Amino acid sequence: MTTTRRLLACGAIGAVLFVAVFLINDWIKAGYDPVRDFVSEAAIGRGGWVQIANFLATGALMIAFSFGLRRAVSRWTAWLVRLFGIGLVAAGVFVSDPVPSDVRTWHGIVHDVVSLVVFASLSAACFTAARWRPSRRWRWYCVLTGIAVPVLFVATGGFPDTSGLFQRIPTGIVCTWLALLPMRAMRLTHAGAAGTPMRLSGDQPLEQAS
Repeated sequence: MTTTRRLLACGAIGAVLFVAVFLINDWIKAGYDPVRDFVSEAAIGRGGWVQIANFLATGALMIAFSFGLRRAVSRWTAWLVRLFGIGLVAAGVFVSDPVPSDVRTWHGIVHDVVSLVVFASLSAACFTAARWRPSRRWRWYCVLTGIAVPVLFVATGGFPDTSGLFQRIPTGIVCTWLALLPMRAMRLTHAGAAGTPMRLSGDQPLEQAS
């Protein structure tokens, strides 16, 4: 496996790891309600190290992934995913406050700002990746993901009793996209190196689709 493919694989591993760890933690963390509580709130209190480690490990994998994206996809997508990875690391360092909370801490405020950066950068990355060797299917998948993530993230605030559940929906959507992006990049890169047409099975190039 080449260095580029190893770096790209970090993206798929990180996306799957993040979801798997927080889902397992949903069941084992005492006093934690995944329907009500945000994923970040799992980092609070006893056993919080699990989610903190999840943020740090996934963030590091995403930063490594971004270097693979720089080689195989585009500079802008790479920088946006790198910003996302840095944001995840910061989310692990600056632990969230409980929601709701009458007293805000400085690290909780920083965490909230970082959360906005995390979702905004990844949403923007969806739009830049939509222009990379586009097929009609891939373009619309990226665009719809880029729209759905911020919309659902904002909508989470309207359901305080089930905010954790609603937050997990855009998280799952964007982690699925993060897992598919490196898989597509590795497949197209391999096809290009082998001299075969660089498109996935079932993809229709835009110039032929129009």
